[in-house]
Amino acid sequence: MTDLPIQRHRAILDHLNKVETARTVQLAAQLGVTRETIRNDLSHLADRGLLRLVYGGAVRVGLQEPDLQARLASNIAGKTRIARRAAALVPDGARVALDCGSTTLALARELRARVGLMVWTNDIAIAQELGSGADVMLLGGTLSLSQNITIGPDAAEMMAGYNVDLAFISLGGLSAAQGLTDFDRGEFLLRNAMRNAATECYFLADQGKFGRPAPLRWKSPQTASAVICDCEPGPEEQAMLNRIGLPLMLT
Repeated sequence: MTDLPIQRHRAILDHLNKVETARTVQLAAQLGVTRETIRNDLSHLADRGLLRLVYGGAVRVGLQEPDLQARLASNIAGKTRIARRAAALVPDGARVALDCGSTTLALARELRARVGLMVWTNDIAIAQELGSGADVMLLGGTLSLSQNITIGPDAAEMMAGYNVDLAFISLGGLSAAQGLTDFDRGEFLLRNAMRNAATECYFLADQGKFGRPAPLRWKSPQTASAVICDCEPGPEEQAMLNRIGLPLMLT
């Protein structure tokens, strides 16, 4: 019997990664819980964009990140805890690179009280959040109106011309099988540039990223200082982090 919701959620996602479809009755029998419990689990995962509900069960979503509005609405409390833990690492006067994303936007809100920050970002909402109190450099590139960001090689090349103290980067996925992953090649290129520009780099991953597949794999992720999560990943994910030498920092 799988008692903890996060364990069941991971088991459901692992099952879908293998077979692409799952029936409620089969999952209930496999995990030793009631059908109603599985229905609640599937609804929760569907709300976070991790699967799609169908009659009698669920199907795997494609290897595509949930849209911006879905991400902004998901796990707000967990992302806020990550943001506060990350903000504690940022002193006044720091030079900071902030990747685009719902968790880094929450971090930007936590940084409004800092004095003398210099911030590099490709996220227009983050630039607006910090623009009145920090010196913000909005990285140029191709404008994505759907994501409210700039992306592409121009943004990455611009970032490569700077040195920063800290970079905070949102992960697309964190899994035992695939390691640390991401979805979009243009965003991935810029995130690598931010990591290379920073003295210290921190990955951010809320529990919605655990076990989630994504097509692009981070190379040499141990060059980051830590990955900050709102709760413990499963033992397989923790073993993966230990194997690659990347510390886990919990909120």
